Amino acid sequence: MEFGIWSNGFRPHTTPAETFDEDLQEIILADELGMRDCYISEHHGEPVYINKVDTLPVPELLMCKAAGLTKQIRMGAAVTVIHLWHPVDVAIRAATTDHVIGNNRFFFGFGSGFHSPLFSEERGLTYEDRHERLVESLDLILKCWNTEQPFDWNGKHWKGKGIVATPRPLSKPMPMATASETESMIQLAAERGYTLISAHEPPPILKKKTDKYLRYAKAAGHRQPLKNIANARFVYLADSRAQAIADLREAVSFEMEFQRKRGLLKYLMGAFGLPYNWETVTFGDLVECGFYLVGEPDVIGKRLEKIYTESGGFGTLLLVTGKGWATRDKRLRSLRMFMEEVAPKLRHLEATRET
Repeated sequence: MEFGIWSNGFRPHTTPAETFDEDLQEIILADELGMRDCYISEHHGEPVYINKVDTLPVPELLMCKAAGLTKQIRMGAAVTVIHLWHPVDVAIRAATTDHVIGNNRFFFGFGSGFHSPLFSEERGLTYEDRHERLVESLDLILKCWNTEQPFDWNGKHWKGKGIVATPRPLSKPMPMATASETESMIQLAAERGYTLISAHEPPPILKKKTDKYLRYAKAAGHRQPLKNIANARFVYLADSRAQAIADLREAVSFEMEFQRKRGLLKYLMGAFGLPYNWETVTFGDLVECGFYLVGEPDVIGKRLEKIYTESGGFGTLLLVTGKGWATRDKRLRSLRMFMEEVAPKLRHLEATRET
């Protein structure tokens, strides 16, 4: 098993500069600890966030700064919301980032993002067509990367004449990753060998997804495809469960109120079959059901191995970061404890099942 972080930013507003620096410190430590991957969320502004929560809408900028302060960690977005941006600009930005970071340390993560019409509508786009637009965007991005001469594009959603997309990527082929719940996108990712990002699902739900990915990937001739599943979990380690809960309660409760207003809690309770009313669910409830894995290293290590086994296996475990939990020192201590006391007991796990 490989390890990484998912910098899924949500910190109370100070200034974006201070927030980005907190993210950066976690990325630097993840690199020092030998984690392989860093996924960084693309988060756009919403009315409920104004002067209350800082957001990072262009994660590639943070990646480029982090590249100069780290040695080996790979970085990519989780995810670039490609149906919001003109595909030519996405292709150019990603390829440029690939060259700036260098040494095959960039991967291209894409997806449709949070289920809200706001981001499409504020750009004059239709929310209902976002999945169709995403598929066309991906086709045009790939054409930009693989075409040496100027070309025209006359699609349903995107137009372009005499397109010149330079630079072309340094990485050949470009490593790709996506987060999706749709059958068609899971199939596309599996057949093409893209990494499939999953987050927080209870093991039975995650297993249904990994079963689909495995079936499509095997049919396409890929070997050991479950190594391309990256699973993100909320993990926070401390000397005791009570201490961990005390460290997180204020920050997680703060975030939950925003996620309640945005509709994310309603979505999670339904999609994951969690036995709570989204209007009244608490941090304590989510700890009890294992949505947040908090406590001593030995206990959390065993719970993670159980999740791995019951979900059918995955290749990379991502620890969620980018949160205003406790203090910087305690957050960084949790990461150190994980890599020193938990990771060695999980590294032997290898997602090699065939069915």
